[in-house]
Amino acid sequence: MRLKDRVAIVTGGGGGIGEGICLSMGREGAHVVVSDQNQLMAEKVAGEISKLGRKALAIQTNVRMAKDCKDLIDLSLKEMGQIDILVCSAGIPGYSNKSITEGMTRIENISEDDWDSVIETNLKGVFLCNRAIIPYFKERKKGKIINIASIAGRRGSDWIPHYSASKAGVIIFSQVVATQLARYNINVNTICPGLVWTAMSITQGKILAAEYPQFRGMDPTEVFNENVRTRVLLGRPQTPESIGNAAVFLASDESQDITGQALNVDGGIIFN
Repeated sequence: MRLKDRVAIVTGGGGGIGEGICLSMGREGAHVVVSDQNQLMAEKVAGEISKLGRKALAIQTNVRMAKDCKDLIDLSLKEMGQIDILVCSAGIPGYSNKSITEGMTRIENISEDDWDSVIETNLKGVFLCNRAIIPYFKERKKGKIINIASIAGRRGSDWIPHYSASKAGVIIFSQVVATQLARYNINVNTICPGLVWTAMSITQGKILAAEYPQFRGMDPTEVFNENVRTRVLLGRPQTPESIGNAAVFLASDESQDITGQALNVDGGIIFN
């Protein structure tokens, strides 16, 4: 119960890593605002949190829209009475609406629309949500902001250049926000997940199988498992719950002296 009676907002909370964070925080006593562009998915996760005996609210949000981000904060305050934690987990890989063909991850083949949609969701969305919560946290002189990046933002990945760029931006942006908000007793940190099986992994597996000889003939699950085998020092994938556990720690009083950090939760893929 490290987060007993605190209120957390989690964007992208309707599935994948965001869902894991919502549930982990709920189990630790937090009341949770589940924000997602898919309202039905958000409501499903909110229902699971309610079963834990916590307050839960589902809010449909497009993090690319400034008004949606401000409305998210305003409605959360109205319904929950306070906000203690903001987790920005909403993100996209950039290839979900395209056919899987060889060469599509090459920079010269990435469309401006793909580039813009990834940067606007993964990086601009973090900026807009952080910007919306900052005046409230400043007034309270406390708060926890956790922005979800990726190990792809620590070391550029060959097959997701625009995704890597967006997540590297999240890391640096979070460091700047931490610098500006430290005087107000506000902690700002980043989590960099490693290999987590989510709905995105299916598309990613198809792309790798289409482009890279070592994955030819593999289905997405086989591609994912091979990546884990060859890249993860501990030899096992990460889970949404393991990312959620890290978020709980960074949202708790135990992390009061940690800010401006990017925490790798990757089983030992990257060491810095």
